[in-house]
Amino acid sequence: MAAKLILLGFWIALLCRFARQVRVGGSLLTGGLILAALTGLIATGNGASLEKLRLIGNLLMLPVGLLVGRMVGRDSLGLIIPVLVLYLLLSSSFQMTHEGLRLNQPFLFLGLFALCSVARWRGHRLLAAAAGLAVLLSQTRIAVLAMLVNLIGMIRFSRAMTWLVGVIVLAGVSWIAVSHLPRLFLTHGSGRLAFWQDFWGLWQGGSVGQRWLGFGAGAVEETLSGYQSFASFGALHNDHFRMLFETGILGAGLWLLGWGVMLWSVRHARLAVCILFSAMLTMVTDNTLNYGHYLICCGIASGIAARAGCDHG
Repeated sequence: MAAKLILLGFWIALLCRFARQVRVGGSLLTGGLILAALTGLIATGNGASLEKLRLIGNLLMLPVGLLVGRMVGRDSLGLIIPVLVLYLLLSSSFQMTHEGLRLNQPFLFLGLFALCSVARWRGHRLLAAAAGLAVLLSQTRIAVLAMLVNLIGMIRFSRAMTWLVGVIVLAGVSWIAVSHLPRLFLTHGSGRLAFWQDFWGLWQGGSVGQRWLGFGAGAVEETLSGYQSFASFGALHNDHFRMLFETGILGAGLWLLGWGVMLWSVRHARLAVCILFSAMLTMVTDNTLNYGHYLICCGIASGIAARAGCDHG
């Protein structure tokens, strides 16, 4: 958690240098109020102080990244991409599982892909292709799906050459995936649905206060630790449901409103919308809120795309 807080503090400090340039519009004001309300709900609710701090820090990653992209622009890429590439070179490795070899760090590679999708320097397409290949080699289905959503925002569908090249590339990638990445197409049950149903039952069986205000930050991990059959999961693998369970109906409502405001604020840039939506999509089956480095990459990339959309408009 310390590394995430340092990362968050660095980008907030950088934003302070651009504070005079900030124009407080309707979206920024509304988003700030929603975030403040959700943060206050978590801070005053149940749960250990450390868990509250962790959840609040994770929630700040995406909006802070979005502001960095909007305010700092592509200059921020010169700070984050070299560090991210160096870290991935040092930490990436193939891991043997019962489903074969899989490359680790799928969400960091996905974040690198998002950053490369808004870069405009020589070699960014090659780096994006390498990041995309790494996501495929991770055989993490939700990460691959999110990458495809990001890719939709990058493609100019009005060009005939796009369709010609796209069909050929899609056919080639599909053949490679079917032949060498079988996990992407497996339909085996992960066990998630079973304990989602259990948690739904726990939430429904809670008091009125717990249903409206939640069971508190860290309640998911605490509950899972008491399940011998589910202890290996360690988390709920569904951040939208997690927000409902830990912050209640009120918190889940603020959570969804926050997403709506962020998407609305970048609505003029298709790529920015796709990047944000891809991050939102990963939260359906994974613990993306815990992946602060990935979230800040998505926020920065979406902010840059939105800023470019404004400049071109």
